Amino acid sequence: MNYINYRASDFAADEQFIKWVQQPSQEQDAYWEKFLLQNPKMKTAVYEARELVLHLSHDADEVPEWELDEMWQELEQSKKQFLLDGDVEGDAEDNVIPMNFWQRKPWLMAAAIAAILMVSGVLLLQQWQQQAVKVYATKANERMELLLPDSSSVVLSANSSLTMPAKWSVDKDRLVQLEGKAYFSVTHKRNHQRFVVETTDGLKVEVLGTEFSVSNKEEKKQVVLENGKVHLTLNQNGLQQEVGLAPGDMVEADARNGISKKQVDTKLYTAWKNSKLVFDNTTLHEVAQMLEHSYGYKVNIKEPALENERITAYLDKNSPEHILSTLSETLQVEVNKQDKNITISLTDH
Repeated sequence: MNYINYRASDFAADEQFIKWVQQPSQEQDAYWEKFLLQNPKMKTAVYEARELVLHLSHDADEVPEWELDEMWQELEQSKKQFLLDGDVEGDAEDNVIPMNFWQRKPWLMAAAIAAILMVSGVLLLQQWQQQAVKVYATKANERMELLLPDSSSVVLSANSSLTMPAKWSVDKDRLVQLEGKAYFSVTHKRNHQRFVVETTDGLKVEVLGTEFSVSNKEEKKQVVLENGKVHLTLNQNGLQQEVGLAPGDMVEADARNGISKKQVDTKLYTAWKNSKLVFDNTTLHEVAQMLEHSYGYKVNIKEPALENERITAYLDKNSPEHILSTLSETLQVEVNKQDKNITISLTDH
């Protein structure tokens, strides 16, 4: 099926999409995760359609009695007219409407069904519209700071998007969907309402109030916890695994290396969110780690002795270009950058 031009309404009416939402399977999850990874611009339509299907899948509210009375009056009037016209033989007082009446009057059957669906459907649609989503997205070399309705804050990295309900209910999880990378500072609520971050590739982060970074870029999932406590659920290689994090922990997962957990210097992995940057007797090896994990570069330090060189500096602009120029001037090293590859070596003189 070619879904590339589908809108939310198209997805919500698609049989295979509805089946996935109502009765998800591992195979279906894999298909839609792959579809969203390949077509990130379709994410909003898919999320909106999913919410609509979920709401319309709930048990419909009972049809009001007055609505039923009107429907039966219309049916009875149509039946009497049907009999008067001589379409069937029988007693006009018979309460049974023959099958060929419906076959001859398909419009009336459709109207009756539509009336029933409209009563409950309008209420459900209104409920869904009240929970319409907001989407925040960044372009290349762009960063966005957001203040959420619960006073939590988010720093959204470049080429990333955050999808969330326009309004949060006080009795449901505060749920957001992330594509890319973001730093969250979550406000704890008195009713212990959970804050949940989900990604399209199967990562689920559950917290009450804490500070952490989440990334699902380049087929690798990564969560770095600065403060508080989080609980992760990962769908990895067809298996669901759960991991708890303490402050300073980093969990990474990809298809090739599986899941790893270790203690890290969190500032090396969250430096991208700050407009300024401070190096305090920081080794070149640590700076290289920051460039790799925060900006996605592959750094090669040619001479092993250079890795232990230290730098102390204040950068009023936190960007890879500014960091590299500072390294070159302060440590007197040669820096070559090509695409996402950086080579640092001793100068020739």
